[in-house]
Amino acid sequence: MRIAYIAIKGIPIGGGIEKVTEEVGSRLVKKGHEIVVYSSRDYGTTADCQFKGMEIKTVPSINTKALHKLSICYYATRDVMRNRNVDLVHVHAVGPSVFSIFPRLKGIPTVVQTHGLEWKRDKWGVIGKTFFKLSDYSVVYFPNKATSVSKVQKQYYEEKFGREVVYIPNGVSPVEKLAPRWILEQGIEPNRYILFAARLVEEKGPHFLIQAYRRLDTDMKLVIAGDAAYAEKYKAQLRELAGNDPRILFPGFVTGEPMQELFSNAYLFCLPSTLEGLPVALLEAMNYGNCCVSSDIPENLEAIEDNGYTFHNRDYEDLQRVLHDLLQHPEKVQAKKEAALQHVRRNYSWDRVADQMEELYMSLIKKKST
Repeated sequence: MRIAYIAIKGIPIGGGIEKVTEEVGSRLVKKGHEIVVYSSRDYGTTADCQFKGMEIKTVPSINTKALHKLSICYYATRDVMRNRNVDLVHVHAVGPSVFSIFPRLKGIPTVVQTHGLEWKRDKWGVIGKTFFKLSDYSVVYFPNKATSVSKVQKQYYEEKFGREVVYIPNGVSPVEKLAPRWILEQGIEPNRYILFAARLVEEKGPHFLIQAYRRLDTDMKLVIAGDAAYAEKYKAQLRELAGNDPRILFPGFVTGEPMQELFSNAYLFCLPSTLEGLPVALLEAMNYGNCCVSSDIPENLEAIEDNGYTFHNRDYEDLQRVLHDLLQHPEKVQAKKEAALQHVRRNYSWDRVADQMEELYMSLIKKKST
């Protein structure tokens, strides 16, 4: 098969969607398939290249918050229609799903994978929320098949539209913990910091974590690892909330071994998000054997089950209560570490995800040929 992935901001950097594409696409390459990944040439250092056996094809984009991803999809879809001999097109996310109809009209099977209910994002105004609510229709009606990374989303779409949505979650691969080296150079002591690692956008909730943390009487540090394009105002707000507190560190976008070190040596991991698909960062934190604290939104509860701790969504005072209790009782932290590790490796596997995707792709291509 030759498969095109659309709606990727940048490879190898990026967020959850980029992680999914990298993990699944690279495994499909090893199975003998050809993968082309369309990315924005305006995002970081992304360029036309081969990456883990995948062809990275960059396209222009309109570099604004509202139009960046949609413009990537437009140019990528145009290139697929004009120049590419592909067997299937895989479109990521709700907004870009509107483009999935065009390859299908040309006889190319399409899959739309949802990663969250976009209209719930805090950053969108009335126009944006309306667009994404309407885009829910294109998720289920435009492609040959829609998939969801969480059971929560699958239930939402099937109950609202009465059409089958395939549940294929995100995954993890077994990892080894890394000894501290880079973090020591940053002044971060092993097992002496609370870790947040995600995009610095409002729906990930780092502002709730900073507000809760600053009410704690502790010398445990708070590491806010991440970055985000088009979020300068919000990132400035986070630094304003942090004030001059020397305990709060902003190392920026971290990847590779430094990120592995942060996951490997944290006291606990916290994800106070208000919206998720199936959070890759939370799965990764558990994959390193971390005690995890998350907001009690359904998608986080689905991922963590009873293998971590939760607080009331958007309630930083309740988050403070949970963190205070865990700082005072390290035995409670220790009790969840092995449980989280075993849970995530038992239930989430990138190898299994790649097998499920391959099976879905093959079924659609076979159906086309009959």
